[in-house]
Amino acid sequence: MLVQKQPSTLDNALTLLEIISHYSSGISLAEIVKLSRMAKTTVFRILDILKKRQYLSYDVTTEKYFLDVKAFELGVKGLMNISLVGISIPYLKKLATKINETCFLAVYHDGSIIYLYKAEGALSVKTNSHIGSRMPVYCTSLGKSLLAYQPLVEINKVLSRPLVQFTTKTIIDREAIHNSLAKVCIDGYSIDDEEVEEGLTCIATPIFTKQNRVVGAISVAGSSFRIIQKKEIIISELKNISSSISTELRKKN
Repeated sequence: MLVQKQPSTLDNALTLLEIISHYSSGISLAEIVKLSRMAKTTVFRILDILKKRQYLSYDVTTEKYFLDVKAFELGVKGLMNISLVGISIPYLKKLATKINETCFLAVYHDGSIIYLYKAEGALSVKTNSHIGSRMPVYCTSLGKSLLAYQPLVEINKVLSRPLVQFTTKTIIDREAIHNSLAKVCIDGYSIDDEEVEEGLTCIATPIFTKQNRVVGAISVAGSSFRIIQKKEIIISELKNISSSISTELRKKN
């Protein structure tokens, strides 16, 4: 009599990751147990390991699990199947062509942003940013748009760390940063005015899910002279695109 081999812990972990990947707005423990057909204790144990290893995050308010940054970092190609990236790419390509500057998509992780996609326009300038790289949130436009909508405890945690001054324009005064984040929530966009690289200005806007949870941000970056000249047009375009991406994300969940 053949004994059916039980799935390994690795098989189970991959199964859970695949299930959660279909729910960009999060999925509860009960739903995961139901879909996986695994014992609740097994599911909880594996989820706890994945959370500690930063492959998953858990929202205590909604009691839902989400894919976290380590799942993204396994490979940018794999990201193409995630709703946020797949939806954003056509918009960013079109914007880069229209504005003739470099456009980025990024997500938040523990005080940093991680670049997920980059579309270059005809006037694109070389930057230190590339897909998969990290940058601090407090001095980048993408980071400010992401940090502004984090819980206050997370903001304070990030700002309690040493803040590097990359240029003479980098803001490292914590009260000033708090004020700038409040302004982001009022204005709906953020600016990096040569805070990371001299001569480079970036403008960004946040992207939200159905629960108004910030899941990413998009930006336009380029020569300060050109970006300031096109500032109002860029802000308008970014706000429209962020709204469109957010709307499409909400429809999928």
